[in-house]
Amino acid sequence: MELLRHLLDSDPAAPRLTVYNENTGARLDFSAQTLDNWAAKVGNMLLEELDLDEDSTITLDLPVSWQAAAIVLGALAAGVDTRFGDADADAVFTAPERTGQHDGEGDLVLVTDDPFGRGVVETGGDLPRGAIDFGPTVRFYGDQFFQPTRGLPEIVGDSDIVPGTRVLGTGWSDWAGFSRQVLEPLAVGGSTVIVAGMTGAERLDQIAAAEKATQRL
Repeated sequence: MELLRHLLDSDPAAPRLTVYNENTGARLDFSAQTLDNWAAKVGNMLLEELDLDEDSTITLDLPVSWQAAAIVLGALAAGVDTRFGDADADAVFTAPERTGQHDGEGDLVLVTDDPFGRGVVETGGDLPRGAIDFGPTVRFYGDQFFQPTRGLPEIVGDSDIVPGTRVLGTGWSDWAGFSRQVLEPLAVGGSTVIVAGMTGAERLDQIAAAEKATQRL
């Protein structure tokens, strides 16, 4: 898969996405190899489980999380369009507590904020009739994607982020914010630290220093 080939060829094991959840205290690192595996799993799920194609669209109504990033990368691999928030789509990826906001809007995929990617039932919840439990479903799919893909640098295009920079951001609410904080740093061979949840300037300074982030977004 060509999506993250430039990162896999340079250093597949280095941290490329680091996500802090200040509400739960979780911190998780994802290398290029791990992101590539997740993108492949999600891409395969979109094509095979949801029967989507390049004319399809998914909507993400999710809090800032590594799961949201993995879903977007998988959609890019599969050529499926991604929208954020409340929009018409062939499939909606949303949190269990937001289920009622998306009745009748296409396939409903529920994504927990569990740091280990466990699903609704695995974390003690109830899965509504007809909904898909993202965690256990996506794990079923292979971590290789055999359909043609474009490289992330080609998809993103020009960026003013200096190649190799480790950036720090506090999350996104739309495509532009996600692209700026996640896709652009990865596209230029860098890495990104995302801090989700309410936090103050002093805490952000501490995280930036600990993670050696040199640019704030």
